[in-house]
Amino acid sequence: MTTPQTLGFIGVGDLAEYTITGLRRGGYQGRILLSPRNRTMSAKLASDWQCEVMQSNQDVVNNCDYFFLSTRPADCLDALRVLEISSDKHIISVVAGITISQLHEVIGDQINIVRTMPVTCAKAMASPTLVYPSSPAVNQLFDYCGNAIVADDEEAFNQGSVVACVYSWYFALFNELIDACSNQSLSKQMSSELVLGMARGAASLAIQDKGNSPGEIAEAIATEGTFSKLGLDILKQEAAFEPWLKACNELKSRLNK
Repeated sequence: MTTPQTLGFIGVGDLAEYTITGLRRGGYQGRILLSPRNRTMSAKLASDWQCEVMQSNQDVVNNCDYFFLSTRPADCLDALRVLEISSDKHIISVVAGITISQLHEVIGDQINIVRTMPVTCAKAMASPTLVYPSSPAVNQLFDYCGNAIVADDEEAFNQGSVVACVYSWYFALFNELIDACSNQSLSKQMSSELVLGMARGAASLAIQDKGNSPGEIAEAIATEGTFSKLGLDILKQEAAFEPWLKACNELKSRLNK
């Protein structure tokens, strides 16, 4: 299956902006058609990333085989109800919390729907994008702006949305560590380079080392008598990881309601 040559976007907000930025930076050269409602964002994307602003949502659908449904969750079903969508179209839904069955109730069972979950680092071509169900064409699209990760079922996809939220928490943690490590001797800029570089390096090693879990890698580095172990022991004694677990469990419980 080849990558779609024309993509549409119904809903042009922040999510569309960082996805399109990643696609273009990653090398996608096909046409990208935008709905006109958010005129400011659509005009900016048309100028920055060679997109085309259409006259209506229906014009977007009529002129592409694959289109992103990227409206707000509260608006997506109403946006679909007024569209005429033929059975050869493919919907790529990035709308959080709206299931495939909910979408099919509105548009019928004949139209292919793939749920996806890109995050903002797509614009840095680094988004690990959850996809369900697998679609070779859609998977290839998200490989432009990171890598596609196919969920086994929709329940797994829903649980994966917890990780997408955890992603946003990393930035707050990085900020705290940058502040804690900087002082008169170490500037905030240098502290930032070190903290973010170490985070990237740790993730790269954990991905590469298939034989050990991240916890095992931490224990192997933080050996007896090292400053690494001193700090790790303090974090464990203070139950520093407990709030993270609590936050994750709260999100999971809400997803299962």
